[in-house]
Amino acid sequence: MLVALTGATGFIGQRLALRLLAEGHQVRALTRKQSSALPASIEQISGSLHDPDALRRLLEGAEALMHLAGAVRGSNAAEFDLTNVEGTERLLAACSERAPAIPVLFFSSLAAREPGLSHYSASKRKAEQVLESRTDGPWMALRPPAVYGPGDKEMLPVFRFMARTGIAPCAGRQSDRLSLIFVDDLVDAAIAWLPLRYGIRAICCLHDGHESGYGWKELAQTVGDACGRRVIVRELPAPLLDLVARANRAVSRITGTQPMLTPEKLRELRHPDWVCDNREISALLGWRPSTPLAQGLAATPGWTH
Repeated sequence: MLVALTGATGFIGQRLALRLLAEGHQVRALTRKQSSALPASIEQISGSLHDPDALRRLLEGAEALMHLAGAVRGSNAAEFDLTNVEGTERLLAACSERAPAIPVLFFSSLAAREPGLSHYSASKRKAEQVLESRTDGPWMALRPPAVYGPGDKEMLPVFRFMARTGIAPCAGRQSDRLSLIFVDDLVDAAIAWLPLRYGIRAICCLHDGHESGYGWKELAQTVGDACGRRVIVRELPAPLLDLVARANRAVSRITGTQPMLTPEKLRELRHPDWVCDNREISALLGWRPSTPLAQGLAATPGWTH
């Protein structure tokens, strides 16, 4: 089938686009500019989520829409909402005009479970609410936890730091727990949605099969085993992190940059429970994860050196 895709040039989007092609589907991707990172067989529509004409061309004749485009960095609520909320609104408006019944798969975040923590988490929850208000077509929102794998630029630097220093840097408490998922397992879930897409309206979490998530000591042990060294957990000094986050915010206001570590992001990192379960998504899609952390790390090059 013809699948319309936003966010195809990102870490997850590229893996998904390649998998769709491997499964025999056609892929049409919305890109800000023509990207050499995507295979030539993918039709690229130049534009953004705020370009009505580009959105209409993206959706023309498509049988499914996978929406991955989103902002993960920003210094205030407006910067996140512009893409994550308003962009989703405009995309669904284009669906209503051009393809009212098209099934939509939205890549949200587990952070949406706690919208009061940060501008990012709030924007993701608001985007889900936009989707929930849709009346003219089926939809599904996936809430993955931290995603890692080849091409990742967020979790892999943390794993690389552990491998190089023997220290697992914890922004909160050692007792905090989190779920993880390997990128190809997340892509598998998206592929599993395609044949069932017309019968689902749901928000689902998913993880790598480690039911109770990972504590920091277990995470350090697994990473240490994978890189062949002892890794110990160190709780980072809260005042220092607070200072860095506030400094990032101040600099961003002057330079217009979009920092990753802000006071709001710190609240996310310090949240004690980012554990989720697979019960609903497994019941709906028959999906099961296949990649435990040790196997996922082994399949991800470059982080041990």
